[in-house]
Amino acid sequence: MAPCKNCGCELPEGAKFCKECGIEVIQEEVNTETKFCTNCGFKMPKSTKFCPECGSPTPGNSQAKNTPVVVNANKSPGLAAILSFFIVGLGQIYIGLTKKGILLFIGAVISGFLMLILIGWITWLLIWGYGIYDAYNSAEKMNQGIAVEDTIDFNNLF
Repeated sequence: MAPCKNCGCELPEGAKFCKECGIEVIQEEVNTETKFCTNCGFKMPKSTKFCPECGSPTPGNSQAKNTPVVVNANKSPGLAAILSFFIVGLGQIYIGLTKKGILLFIGAVISGFLMLILIGWITWLLIWGYGIYDAYNSAEKMNQGIAVEDTIDFNNLF
């Protein structure tokens, strides 16, 4: 037997209306559906928006679009730097910073065309050096659990 939400009297099982006040009894459904965190595997109720274990946004969470994503897989900083040494931006793509890698690659291509008027040599070397430096440091930060945004940020060079 459950109490009436309006007057508090005891209601018989399956009652549709309260016998004392006449208000309609609304049966609350118990949410027994569960889901698992895609980041850590924690089991939680389906309505949960953020994992209580690791704080990651859950699938279907509308707020997750503005939440920075932290990649937890350890990536080799040395390999990221070597990849960026050979192809500008490839180290960033390896560690999961795809937009940043593509932007650096496009900048290097544009600098390649500008080499015909000499300024391209300077801009290409700057982009190339930044790409190597950033790939190594971003991988180091990710391995330490620090969130790294997928944007080019010249304010945090040092």
